[in-house]
Amino acid sequence: MTAQSTPTNEEIAAVVREFIARLSGHPDIEDDWPLISGGVLDSIAAVQMVDFVERTFHVEVTDEDLELLNFDSVRGLAALVTRRVAV
Repeated sequence: MTAQSTPTNEEIAAVVREFIARLSGHPDIEDDWPLISGGVLDSIAAVQMVDFVERTFHVEVTDEDLELLNFDSVRGLAALVTRRVAV
């Protein structure tokens, strides 16, 4: 991922996966793992994920974005960022 280009969904997922692995202590995070509903991350970690996504990808996470579907998996987070980067 370069600063000049728009990151691909796969690049976003890789960055998110790495962050979640560090945050959770689970090095082998799968893209479809239920992160919050499965107990991998707690509510504090969810707030940290919002901050990470906004700072890393220079996007705004709105109140409407704050749904479990968007934050419960690497795939959901990558899709949210992809939509936000496109705006």
